[in-house]
Amino acid sequence: MHSWKKKLVVSQLALACTLAITSQANAANYDTWGYHDNTTTDLVWPYDTDNDGIADAGGMDPMGSDGNYVTYNGFVYYNNANGDFDTVFKGDTVNGTISTYYLNHDYASGSVNQVDISNSVIHGSITSELPFGYYSITPEGYNGYTFNNGTTTDLDYNWYDGDVFTLNVSNSTIDDDYEALYFTDTHLDGDKSKSTNETFYTALGVAVNLDVESNINITNNSRVAGIALSEGNTSNTTYTSEYHQWDNNINVSNSTVTSGSQTPLEESDGFFGKSAEPSDYAGNGGQNDVALSFTDNAGSNYSMKNNVNFDHSTLLGDVEFTSHWNNDGVFFYSTGHDSNGDGVLDTNGGWVDDAQNVDELNITLNNGSKWVGSANMSAEVIAPADMYDVAPNSLTPGATIEANDWGRIIDNKVFQSGVFNVALNNSSEWNTVNSSVIDTLAVNNGSQVNVTDSSLVSDTIGLTNGSSLNIGANGMVATDHLTVDSYSTVNLTESTGWNNYSNLYTNTITVTNGGVLDVNVDQFDTEAFRTDKLELTSGNIADHNGNVISGVFDINSSDYVLNADLVNDRTWDTSKSNYGYGIVAMNSDGHLTINGNGDVDNGTELDNSSVDNVVAATGNYKVRIDNATGAGAIADYKDKEIIYVNDVNTNATFSAANKADLGAYTYQAEQRGNTVVLQQMELTDYANMALSIPSANTNIWNLEQDTVGTRLTNSRHGLADNGGAWVSYFGGNFNGDNGTINYDQDVNGIMVGVDTKIDGNNAKWIVGAAAGFAKGDMNDRSGQVDQDSQTAYIYSSAHFANNVFVDGSLSYSHFNNDLSATMSNGTYVDGSTNSDAWGFGLKAGYDFKLGDAGYVTPYGSISGLFQSGDDYQLSNDMKVDGQSYDSMRYELGVDAGYTFTYSEDQALTPYFKLAYVYDDSNNDNDVNGDSIDNGTEGSAVRVGLGTQFSFTKNFSAYTDANYLGGGDVDQDWSANVGVKYTW
Repeated sequence: MHSWKKKLVVSQLALACTLAITSQANAANYDTWGYHDNTTTDLVWPYDTDNDGIADAGGMDPMGSDGNYVTYNGFVYYNNANGDFDTVFKGDTVNGTISTYYLNHDYASGSVNQVDISNSVIHGSITSELPFGYYSITPEGYNGYTFNNGTTTDLDYNWYDGDVFTLNVSNSTIDDDYEALYFTDTHLDGDKSKSTNETFYTALGVAVNLDVESNINITNNSRVAGIALSEGNTSNTTYTSEYHQWDNNINVSNSTVTSGSQTPLEESDGFFGKSAEPSDYAGNGGQNDVALSFTDNAGSNYSMKNNVNFDHSTLLGDVEFTSHWNNDGVFFYSTGHDSNGDGVLDTNGGWVDDAQNVDELNITLNNGSKWVGSANMSAEVIAPADMYDVAPNSLTPGATIEANDWGRIIDNKVFQSGVFNVALNNSSEWNTVNSSVIDTLAVNNGSQVNVTDSSLVSDTIGLTNGSSLNIGANGMVATDHLTVDSYSTVNLTESTGWNNYSNLYTNTITVTNGGVLDVNVDQFDTEAFRTDKLELTSGNIADHNGNVISGVFDINSSDYVLNADLVNDRTWDTSKSNYGYGIVAMNSDGHLTINGNGDVDNGTELDNSSVDNVVAATGNYKVRIDNATGAGAIADYKDKEIIYVNDVNTNATFSAANKADLGAYTYQAEQRGNTVVLQQMELTDYANMALSIPSANTNIWNLEQDTVGTRLTNSRHGLADNGGAWVSYFGGNFNGDNGTINYDQDVNGIMVGVDTKIDGNNAKWIVGAAAGFAKGDMNDRSGQVDQDSQTAYIYSSAHFANNVFVDGSLSYSHFNNDLSATMSNGTYVDGSTNSDAWGFGLKAGYDFKLGDAGYVTPYGSISGLFQSGDDYQLSNDMKVDGQSYDSMRYELGVDAGYTFTYSEDQALTPYFKLAYVYDDSNNDNDVNGDSIDNGTEGSAVRVGLGTQFSFTKNFSAYTDANYLGGGDVDQDWSANVGVKYTW
């Protein structure tokens, strides 16, 4: 860049001065403001107040004289031979104000009209106007020193539509931080020299201030302290009846736009030695918080269209939009115009296309961009009574009334001079501050708007694709129509009221395609939202099963009163698989009362018929219970009312959307007339597992009992058995179902025993001891129990000479059970319990010998296990009292077998078993204070096959398999495989 000699004129006086030639070819520092000091005279305000071209007594002198004056050299020209700067700043630092006035106001079509700033710092501002400053902080009429080059001939004063100024800012900062020129004035007081510190205020406002059509591109980690765009001169003698348009475009990528400052900050109170910065956002709604400002020209015939796009960027500050009618009363007629002189108003004039009579501001935040600030609009409006040939384009937050003595409310539609639209896309965010008023708000693709301690008014608000509107404490949102679409959410987290309104006011709320209206307030809060109609409807989105997804109204745990009509648009056959039910969601402690909107006789309102034929609720709904807990007794949930429709004429249907785990049972919604209650269903997975544990422990012990029984039975058949050591694997699968509990169990274990034969007076005895170790795996749906058991046995068998035998056993067992499950809301739950048990077994029978090798043995047996456990609590707060669980088994059966002897040392004995079994286990357990039946009993049939093979006189192996079925517990299979070594 280069700086060249140029002449400046102060207050339009052609008094020139010669400036020093400097080089802008390399990165350098530049000061656009300077002070020429006459050391003889003093500087006294005011300067030339009568504008006669002569400095007043003691005032600032004209430039070029040998007096006291402020200099300026900050103009940009497309022809740098005539300017202070050329159009490219690269790696430079500029202190002060850069003016593109002569670049923009050359009034020549086709000339270069662009400034590029890269890797630079502008401590000050850029303006398309003549720069100005003033010596007093409060000058009369806010006037002072203005400058122009005085030698440039203006070629053409016409405005050319499309002659757009482009400002490119890359990796640079424009901080609006050069607020004043501080200098020392030296002068003589008599024959003594004095000095006075003076301040000349310069270009207060935002960092970029343009009154020309502009394209502004801010990229690559740049930071700009505010942008103000205004519609300047739009006159052109060649423009007659054709439409033209003033266009501004701002694109911000990976950068930040903050507020600027309208007041000097360098003299304000500091903090830790630092003064405030223009980019500091106080959020108090003052003039120093404005980040973007757009102002149209009230005297222009043409509308102003502004488009602002943020991409991966931040907007920190308020947005101001000021709109007027196009040359009202001359070109456009807001109160109507008599076009043919017949005395009747018949037109609003202006352009035929209504859109051409309207200014626009469209702000779009893309790809994670964030805005903190308010949106403020000042526009002029026409009520329907003054609309002759224009159509409504906006809604008023208030109302329009009929033009007669009644003055009744008839509408909310108006024609507005400007519209302000905001859109957020792809995870962008807007945190509102103070009050905001716009026309449309579109929140898309995972974006969010947060309204806390502030208000937001918009004609319409639409949320799509997982977006959210979050209304917090002291937040208020008002709109005519709120649409919550495609899994988006409106969250009302606290209701504190807003004057006479609720946190959310809207005439119609449409929740569709999985969208959620989430009201999470406590029962003592005031009405969280107001609406006439809540539509839980369906759109064109289906889940993976092809079911149409509707909207969700979620009241959480609120005791909520809906003073609005509840509507669902799906009224055809509910048996269709893709029927789109509206969803009402709540926690089990919530309650919804549906009163309707109360429009019964509204003949005094023209927007309602004299009779409202809509009942409080229409359509078909699913009721979803969202919470899950292990706490609570049956009385806390069973038949609890959760919805009441305060209209006996309602034709709405409510059915269950799901089952919820509440305490020990699952519950679902059930409609009973105009109420909906919680219907008790089956046990929860975790309660089912907890109550099934004693029965499952008994199954393990029964397998161990059978294993000991097999050892004693085999000792009476086959080759001679004098006692010995043995080891046996046992396992089995069980299915338990007593109508309350239900489970599937797999067991695997091992037993080791040692015994000896003792000859008595009338019998041969086998006396021994054994230890058993087993693992069980019990499950049902999401419930799971891991079991470990350890058992110690002593056993004996007496075989009398008359072939009568008696077997007996005593045992002690310890069971460890680790429980886990998943609740209906997806929460993981676990717990553990230990129990001890004593058991016994007694069996008696008679061996009928069939020759030397065969036998048939009828028998009868009785066994029992007596468990005791401690109280325990699951992680979801379900409490299980310690249970004394008693189980008795009675069995009558017959064994039959035959021994094939191959030698003195080898023999094979296959055998068969058939028996009737009765389990007596009448038990119940207290869960959360309620007694629940968990006993398993009933009659069953046992069928078994087995064999024993003696390899040698002392070593043999055996195996058997059994089936037992018919009672509450079916043993699908069990197996016993072992070896023994006899003495």
